[in-house]
Amino acid sequence: MNSEMKANERFGNLLRGRVFDRLPMIEWVPWWDITLERWKKEGLPGNLGCRDIQLFFGLDACIQNWIWVQSKDTPVAPYHGAGIMKTREDYEKIKKTMYYDPNGYFDPWYINWMKKTRAEGNTLHWFSVEGFFWFARALFGIESHLYSFYDEPELLKEMCWDYTKWLKKVFEYIGNTFKFDFMTFGEDMSYNHGPMLGKELFDEFLSPFYNDVIPVLKKMDIPIFLDSDGDITLAVDWYSSVGIECMLPLERQAGVDVSEYLKKQPNMFFLGHFDKMCMKFGEDAMRQEFERLLPSCKTRRFIPSVDHQTPPDVSLENYRVYMKLFKEYASKINKV
Repeated sequence: MNSEMKANERFGNLLRGRVFDRLPMIEWVPWWDITLERWKKEGLPGNLGCRDIQLFFGLDACIQNWIWVQSKDTPVAPYHGAGIMKTREDYEKIKKTMYYDPNGYFDPWYINWMKKTRAEGNTLHWFSVEGFFWFARALFGIESHLYSFYDEPELLKEMCWDYTKWLKKVFEYIGNTFKFDFMTFGEDMSYNHGPMLGKELFDEFLSPFYNDVIPVLKKMDIPIFLDSDGDITLAVDWYSSVGIECMLPLERQAGVDVSEYLKKQPNMFFLGHFDKMCMKFGEDAMRQEFERLLPSCKTRRFIPSVDHQTPPDVSLENYRVYMKLFKEYASKINKV
């Protein structure tokens, strides 16, 4: 195959088992702001937006669109990890500020911009919503949320059913608005020693809600990704059981191994897993990392990408080397 595909065609074909010209080259969540500050001092043009920077480096641009259940009237937590509710009475108050009508969420000019950049062929567009673990944690706060599985189980389930009904409205709106290339549930349910809850709690408090909304997405033919940091070795199986089709970012520092996941769940896709900690050491280290990932790439069910954001200890020159190698290895995997 000699002709270069459009980014959305390439990405969609890979996920659907069709012909593609090379692996997608994306950074699903690109760079720290202080990384960009360093690169601007080293020669990166200073007037580029996020999409322009991706295209500058030769990536398939990848634009995320969050759709939050909280509105501008919803209380804001005083600090990261804190909650905005503790009791049913609290929930009834903040509930009035959420679950708004999602129709019209995107301005018409933005929808036209997405359609324009889609037609140009070099940009993927995806949307994200909170997963059912993330959603409740954002309201309860980290510590209270973990206690809520035992202290407020009925309230927790009621909250998730309310959220489920709202998500269905969101998905209906999306289906009538724009054909996104994929979507993600933001979950972050694991840390570097595994999931933050056991399978019994997953089956009781998360599984029913995913089983209710995921069929809606499947009818829309939108690839369904789940974003969870940390060690997802156990969670891969759990989320596969409710219909999640792909997981990211597969953080190497948490000890994950994508080759193991591909054996456990050969029908799932995985994205990420390129160890960002090697990038500062130069070409030999980065080539060694691509070689580690190459067998998994050959399954055509894994897309390498920096396993989270490129850190500021990576020079502009080393990132250019990374991109040179990325292009080389992405071209090793294709269907002819």
